Amino acid sequence: MKKREKAGDFLLPNARTYILAGDSAEIRIFLAQRRFGAWTEVAALNNPDARMREQDRVTDRPGRAFDSFGKGRHAMAPEETGRQHDIQRFAHDVAAFLNKGLSADDFDYLVVIADPTFLGALRKELSAALNKRVKLEMPINPTGYDAGKLKSLLT
Repeated sequence: MKKREKAGDFLLPNARTYILAGDSAEIRIFLAQRRFGAWTEVAALNNPDARMREQDRVTDRPGRAFDSFGKGRHAMAPEETGRQHDIQRFAHDVAAFLNKGLSADDFDYLVVIADPTFLGALRKELSAALNKRVKLEMPINPTGYDAGKLKSLLT
């Protein structure tokens, strides 16, 4: 895997670049045509389920199992929580949107500024072709940032 550039050493490419910013609940995708040019918002993808609490997702109590030794019983925990499943599904949807843009030749490079949890889920979903286009990953949560604040991170 190629080495990603660090944020302090990074200059936005002077080419069509998608800037993906957000977390597991909301992703905004901007297009920068030139390094110091204006950004246009291409898409805003939402995952309203990401803000739900786990007890609001699942109404049933977990199943029970006998201990392997003795007479005790305990609750069985699921391997993946509903929240983790929603994050992975949303990461899959975001990667599908990016793949569609890549096949339509909408961008040359990709910059990802995302919450660390979502960034990890997105990495699993990126295709090899998309992975080659990633120029920078910033593991921060830019949820409250407007386009100007995001731009200041990259210039």
